[in-house]
Amino acid sequence: MEQIRLLKLVLASPDCILQIRLPFFGVCGQTHISCRVVKGKVVEEGKWPWQVSILLLGVYVCSGSLFHEQWVLTAAHCLQRSKNQSQYSVKVGARYFSENGTQLPISHIIIHKNFNNLASQDIALLKLQKPISWSYNIQPVCLPDAQYKLPVGSMCWVAGWGHVKQVTTTPAPYSLQEVAIKILNNDICNQKYRFLLKRGQQHFIGKDMLCGSSERGMKSCQANSGSPLVCQVNKTWIQAGLVSWGFSCGQSRFPSIYTSTSHFTLWIKSQVSDVNFFSRAGPAFLSPVFHTGYILLVSLGSLWLL
Repeated sequence: MEQIRLLKLVLASPDCILQIRLPFFGVCGQTHISCRVVKGKVVEEGKWPWQVSILLLGVYVCSGSLFHEQWVLTAAHCLQRSKNQSQYSVKVGARYFSENGTQLPISHIIIHKNFNNLASQDIALLKLQKPISWSYNIQPVCLPDAQYKLPVGSMCWVAGWGHVKQVTTTPAPYSLQEVAIKILNNDICNQKYRFLLKRGQQHFIGKDMLCGSSERGMKSCQANSGSPLVCQVNKTWIQAGLVSWGFSCGQSRFPSIYTSTSHFTLWIKSQVSDVNFFSRAGPAFLSPVFHTGYILLVSLGSLWLL
C-alpha cells in the first residue's frame, strides 16, 4: 500500500518522470532529476544542479552558477562587502539551505574592471581552490557564445533562496524556489527606468543587460542576486544571464534587470581559457546514441523514504 501511495505522489509531479539514459556527468546543461518523499510530499532532486550559494564568513549573501569544474559565475555587486577570497565559500549540491551540502573554499575573485556604478558590467567570477567532482546534484550549466541572441518573448527560469514578497521580516526560504521569466525588449525597461537617467543620458539599460518580468512562481527579490537566468535550447540548459537588480520585487511595473552572459563571452574566455560555449546552431551536447529516442517512466528506485 505504501508503494502505491508513493507512486501516486510521483505521478502527480511531472518533473519526476525521468528520461532513461546514461548519466552525462560534467556535460553542461543536462539535468538528472530524481525524487524523494519528505513528510508526504514529493521533492525533486537535481533540477538545478549548477545552482550554488555564496557564503561570506558562513552567511549566505548571494547565489551563483557552476559552469566549469573550478569556476562559479555570479554578480559583481554580491562581492562588495569584502574582496578577501578567504572569507568566501561556496555551497553546492543542496536544494535545502539547511542541508550540509558540500562547502568549498575560494582561491580567487575576479570582478569585471568596468563595474563601478552598481548597475552595468555586473559580473564576477569565483575560482574554487580545487576542481569539483560532478554528481547527479552537481552539474555545470552551459554558457552561450558571443553570437547568441535571446529572442524577445522567450520563457526562461531563475531559481534561488531569496524572499518571495516585496517587504518581509522573515528569513529567506530554506528550499530552492523558482520563477518563470519572460524576456522583454530592452526599450521597455529603458522606458520604465527613465527616471534613473542622468542629464544628457539617453539609455540606462545597456547591451550588457537583459530585461525580464516574473510570470509565475516566486519573484526575483532580495537575496536572489547572482542567480542564473537559464533557458532551455535543444534540450540543453544555457545561462542567458544572471540576476542583477530591479525595483518593487520583480512586479510587472518594474521589470527585473539581468546581466547578459553572451555579452561577456570574450571576457569570461580571457579568464577561463578552457571553457566551452554553447552555439544555438550546434547539437545539444548529447551522445548521438541517445538522439534516437527516450523512454519515459517513473523510477521508484529513485525514491528515498525519510
